[in-house]
Amino acid sequence: MSEISAPITSEADAPLKRLLGHAVALGLVAVATWLAVLTDQRLAIPNLSLVFVLPVVIAAAAYGWGPALTAVVAGLLAYNFFLIAPRYSLRVSDPANVWALILLGTVAAMVSGLAARLRERTLVAEHDAERALALQSLARSLGGATDRAAIAEAAAQALQRLFKVRAVVVTSEGDTLAASIPDLAEADLEAARWAIGAALATRAGEHPSPEAAFDFWPVVTPSRLPCAIGLALADDEDRRPPGLDGLIETVSGHLAVALERDRSERQVQALKLDVESQRLKTSLLAAVSHDLRTPLSTIVLTLQSLRAFSDAHDTATREELLRLAEAEATRLSGLVANLLDMGRLEADAVTVRRSATDLADLIAAAVQHVRLGERLKVDTPVTAQVLVDASLAETALANVLENAGKYSGPDHPVRLSTKLEGDFVVIEVEDEGPGFPGPATAFFESFRRGVEGDGRPPGVGLGLSIAKGFIEAQGGQITAANREDGEGARVRLYLPRAGL
Repeated sequence: MSEISAPITSEADAPLKRLLGHAVALGLVAVATWLAVLTDQRLAIPNLSLVFVLPVVIAAAAYGWGPALTAVVAGLLAYNFFLIAPRYSLRVSDPANVWALILLGTVAAMVSGLAARLRERTLVAEHDAERALALQSLARSLGGATDRAAIAEAAAQALQRLFKVRAVVVTSEGDTLAASIPDLAEADLEAARWAIGAALATRAGEHPSPEAAFDFWPVVTPSRLPCAIGLALADDEDRRPPGLDGLIETVSGHLAVALERDRSERQVQALKLDVESQRLKTSLLAAVSHDLRTPLSTIVLTLQSLRAFSDAHDTATREELLRLAEAEATRLSGLVANLLDMGRLEADAVTVRRSATDLADLIAAAVQHVRLGERLKVDTPVTAQVLVDASLAETALANVLENAGKYSGPDHPVRLSTKLEGDFVVIEVEDEGPGFPGPATAFFESFRRGVEGDGRPPGVGLGLSIAKGFIEAQGGQITAANREDGEGARVRLYLPRAGL
């Protein structure tokens, strides 16, 4: 995971910054001296001591106490040397000038103190504002994080922004520790593991892992989720950031809330999956107990009748009983095939082998799987080829046709037509049944029936669900809606055209 790029102040840069402040103070005094001497030569103003207060104010506001005192001392010396008689020496002949120097030093010192204090307060305010923005950014990032890895990344970035040092968040998935820094050393992982297990903070270079480069603090959550935050701090106690423990506690609180929220969301998702699984099991049990038991009972009774009363049945009766047994066996085979197909879809075990297939051959093969007879009205002016897995596409279309035939009733026709639409060949199936009683998209769900109660057509409510899964697995689409005239339903299968 990437680390936030924050300016990290090197301890070696501090002396250079202080030295620069003193140099700037001396430069400001030199400029003030030049202006004072030039003004004295041309305008003969009696007292130019206040000119040397300006470098003191600037040095104090920009660099603090040290450079400001340098500006005070240098200003007094320059004022005495260049502007007080005898000039170009540090001797003072007039006692009044001694008091002038004392007054100048006192005023400059007081002004430098006020300016330095104002600078310190400004820096503190800026520092507090930066921390507040970092904590606000942390809360916002944690609110949008969707998993533990994103939560750990957001917390590590906030810590780096707060303390200007490398930071890491270590979480646990089972027995494995996961760090927001992918190349975290094993010694640091061991220190984090110890901090989590003992619920105590650790210091870099000390027990339990002397080679660790990070200090670690355990994050305490209500459900005791394993987590620790680490900072690569300086070994010198004086260099450790001020307010460290309080900020660590604040960040830990935000992090704990985010981790608990993620845990709760995982539990809710697991509960939803469990509820959905139970619903599917209940639906499957209901389908097996009702729709599979009926053909099985019919087949068993028919065979028992043929065996027990074979001498009493004439040829026509035996043929009718055999026809009935065959029809129920075919129906039972179709129900079992649908259940198996749905199992393949839910297990993501559908293998798609697409090839160019004649549309007419595909429709003809699908029609053979259903028994609509003269009720099926076919209008297929399109002669294109489609890029599909022929077996899956045939099964999908057969399910749609069988569904239309069941719900339209024995005396109503089912119409099948084709047309071209962009890069797809559209197969449209219309019936004259009651249509969908609700939003049509809901009937692509497993075990969803168009009619409830004992008067519904046979089946387990998998036809459209299987058709949708098979068609979309091949890069196609399927839609369903009631007809505009309110006289039935319409299902459209969009199959990719071959040769494009």
